[in-house]
Amino acid sequence: MTTPDWIAVDWTALGLTVWSMDAEGAVLTEAKAEAPIDTAGFDAALATILRGWGISRDTPIVAAGRFAHAPRAVPNLAMPEHFSTTSPLYFPALSQQEPRHVTLGMEAAIAGFVTQNPKFDGVLCLPGARMTVWAHISAEEVVSFRSVATGLIMTGLAQQSGFDTLLSGDTLDEAIFTDAVSDAMSRPEQVSYRIASLEAETYLGDLSAARARSITLGLLIGAELAATRPYWLGQPIALIGDADLRAPYGLALDAQYAMVNVYNRADMVHAGLYAAFRKAFG
Repeated sequence: MTTPDWIAVDWTALGLTVWSMDAEGAVLTEAKAEAPIDTAGFDAALATILRGWGISRDTPIVAAGRFAHAPRAVPNLAMPEHFSTTSPLYFPALSQQEPRHVTLGMEAAIAGFVTQNPKFDGVLCLPGARMTVWAHISAEEVVSFRSVATGLIMTGLAQQSGFDTLLSGDTLDEAIFTDAVSDAMSRPEQVSYRIASLEAETYLGDLSAARARSITLGLLIGAELAATRPYWLGQPIALIGDADLRAPYGLALDAQYAMVNVYNRADMVHAGLYAAFRKAFG
């Protein structure tokens, strides 16, 4: 194995991804711990992955993800700071007082996008497994942002009896989904009522998995688009996420004739972590 010049770490609600990197920002090796990891278990999980990579104690490590302390107020994107002896640098969360929100995990992707698109003036949409962040970017700063718990709600519903099987797959009927998005955008106050009617359909045996997931996800994303309309309406939108998480947002926004460009989350995270590495270590 080639000795890495530095280590990049991405910590999400789904687990830990670690890359050994060369000095030019190219990935040498990738390893994952695909299970939820809390703050107390972060150092141990990272040490387990790094064991056997042959890195020295002074190999730089730059991390991004679910660090729940030392938030920084917008508008400035924060540079990484010290987190622990195992992870010398990390991106602190961005915080906002009114309304109160924290980014918790999207910071490196935002920084990477801004690094690669310094003249961008518009909105970022960053779907996550738990939260989706909408951030207004101008003059290389986060002007303001919103966090929406769409993923968290979808996960909670999928854990309920009657919905657990129906919502656990990845099948999406695009026509049913976009109809549900439009319905929720025009009548967001009825989203809870519509989801309750789906539960009745499960008991009556009339609900297929594709229909259940398409309607439920469409209703939740439609309600999210209604709530964040002042952010994205008429604005250029950069949709940044893993393919499975960003795909339904792309469908929903396209159905609203929004101006959307799509970016892979891992690419933006790499760009953000590499920019931090270059600034901190030269």
